[in-house]
Amino acid sequence: MLPYSTIEQLRYGRVTSKAYFFGTGIEKTPANKVTVTTLGLVGDEQAETFHGGVDRAVLQFDCDYYAQLQHTFPESASLFVNGGYGENLVVAGMNEHNVCIGDKIAVGSVVLEVAQPRQPCFKLNHRFKEPTISRYSQTNNKTGWFYRVLQEGEISVDDEIRVIERPYPQWTIATVQHYLYTETDNLAATTELATLLELGAEVKGVFQHRLETNEVEDWHSRLESLIKIEMRVVKIVEESATIKRFYLSRTDLGALPPFSAGAHITLKLPNGLKRSYSLCDSAVEGVYQIAVQQAQGSQGGSQYMHQQLKVGDVLSVYEPANFFEMARDKHHLFVAAGIGITPFIPMIHEAVAHKEQFELHYCVDNIDDYPFKRELLAYAANIHLYTSVQRLDVAQLLNTHQRGSHVYSCGSPKFVQLVRDNASHWHDNNVHFENFSPAEHGDDRAFTVIASQVGSEVEFSVSAKQSLLDAIREQGLRLDSACEMGTCGRCKVTYSGDVDHRDTVLSARERKTYMTPCVSRAKSGVLKLELV
Repeated sequence: MLPYSTIEQLRYGRVTSKAYFFGTGIEKTPANKVTVTTLGLVGDEQAETFHGGVDRAVLQFDCDYYAQLQHTFPESASLFVNGGYGENLVVAGMNEHNVCIGDKIAVGSVVLEVAQPRQPCFKLNHRFKEPTISRYSQTNNKTGWFYRVLQEGEISVDDEIRVIERPYPQWTIATVQHYLYTETDNLAATTELATLLELGAEVKGVFQHRLETNEVEDWHSRLESLIKIEMRVVKIVEESATIKRFYLSRTDLGALPPFSAGAHITLKLPNGLKRSYSLCDSAVEGVYQIAVQQAQGSQGGSQYMHQQLKVGDVLSVYEPANFFEMARDKHHLFVAAGIGITPFIPMIHEAVAHKEQFELHYCVDNIDDYPFKRELLAYAANIHLYTSVQRLDVAQLLNTHQRGSHVYSCGSPKFVQLVRDNASHWHDNNVHFENFSPAEHGDDRAFTVIASQVGSEVEFSVSAKQSLLDAIREQGLRLDSACEMGTCGRCKVTYSGDVDHRDTVLSARERKTYMTPCVSRAKSGVLKLELV
């Protein structure tokens, strides 16, 4: 029997100016009766923006899901109510498993055709105050779907909605999503979906692109929580022969999100790479400043920034995040090498603003000419410089410490580890660090995991080329993350087993209980995880 139900609510709305939902019509209000055109519900502004169009004219979502979501995400239960996903048609009992691409739907005097699954994005994370909900929705086929309008007319609350024709019973929404996100290398399915006439151009284009390029998409940027800002390079300054400082300003001249000392921004470069850089100054209003060193053997990030990026170029920039925050205390000991100085410039400003003592121990190539010399000379009494001739004795520097003192280090993994090792007798809460990048490993092996979450247990395998975090998400399990480089600790979980710890954030004490699945793996045997 073909599915049918009744309209419980009709919803439409205007494009919102709220920060997290700017340019979308996710905020909708109920109506008893609506007029429907080929662009969707009259008065539903989303239908006439980038988020709309003839293949995305009307959105439906199974309202039976809200009770399940309230149970799964109890802290956000009050937000999982009708209209939460921005749907136009609030209907129970029709879902991704019993609705198919190409289904013709009669409701009121309107005829609709199922065009494509809705692809959730990070804005759902903010709407529901749950950083994993967009990924959870995608993985568990709780997304909703879009219709195109074949026959214009009117729809009222309590109208019957039913499937009147089904040309492709094999292509349920959930099946299409399976090949879209999970079994991405199925050539037969990809070929058929790339030519399926009724499938919306947006999703069909994904399958066509795979056939043409043999490449699979990375959905992380669509699902992650950070907001992207369009920014223009307004100034470039050569700090040294290998370091350039870039000044970035919003293209719309709007206010920039504030940040605290130690924060970084992530740039999406035109060559497709994403790179994170510490914000190195907070003194110029309306501008973010970063310093980039051209690294030897660069994989394209610093090389692009130095050789191709020019004033006037526009970049997508993710809002500031901070995994290297200062503590508010009496004394700060900053230990830096080379370009690792960048986060300490605003940290010095912050220490001065709070009337806190600080000292900077800075390893440079040339004691007479080094990055940020102009800014640092203002604090010459607090700064100690070292070279390969006049070397820094880290062990002696950190041998003793007083209550209220904190040590911070930033640089290469090797340098940061040196500082950490020599501060092992300090309290974990008083040692802070940030690495440029995780250490590389080429000897990964497959292993087995048993993970528990919300009273249920699942066993699965992690391949040699897959991160544990990605494998966890493939199982539909919830786990928050941020840097995915082992530098922030947001994804840490409790474990039992033999772990190869590859993070740069957990202390030796913490590693006895926790691991970071974004980079760490099992050494041998079965790894057991407890996911909160």
